[in-house]
Amino acid sequence: MKKTSMILVLMILLSTVVFAQKAPEAVDIPTAQAEIDELNAQNEQMVQENEEYEQTNSTLQNEVEAMEALKRDISVTQGKISSQAGELYAIMQTVNDAEMKSRLNAQISTNRAQRYALEQKTAELNGMIEEHNFAIEKNIRWINRNIIQTKKNNRRIAHLNASIAFTQTEGQGMDEAINKSQGLQSEVDSLLNQNPAPSAAE
Repeated sequence: MKKTSMILVLMILLSTVVFAQKAPEAVDIPTAQAEIDELNAQNEQMVQENEEYEQTNSTLQNEVEAMEALKRDISVTQGKISSQAGELYAIMQTVNDAEMKSRLNAQISTNRAQRYALEQKTAELNGMIEEHNFAIEKNIRWINRNIIQTKKNNRRIAHLNASIAFTQTEGQGMDEAINKSQGLQSEVDSLLNQNPAPSAAE
């Protein structure tokens, strides 16, 4: 479990480094903003899902603990029944009266039925505990999956926000460059309209 957790952490760190190295780029701002909104909505949904998974796991864990406690109580009672069975069998060896033997046999049968019922109850509890633990592990995997996806979404959101800022800055620079270029047109026209050698045109 520790080894798996370490590998998971290393993967997250590696993906963070790779994504962090990606430089901002020019984007269509409305499209980028729409993606950011969608990613934020996904994150909110996953937060809600994880809260539900954690609440379910808390309930399941409490039930597992209660079932384990019941198994311990059953084990104690089984010990008492086994001890009592030994006592009944010992008495049976010393009794000759038919009615007393009949009563002892009846109680021995009851004793045997009690032990069987408790064994069945323990088996039932073991099955339920196994199912609960499986559900808990499954929910934990979904929680971890949502955490990883949320981190990926957040990195994507950061990249998109940086790209939007980059695009806005580039757009301002482009407008300034265009304005400057357009401002040169009158100068170009003036130069083109000059004719220092009018005789050459004759």
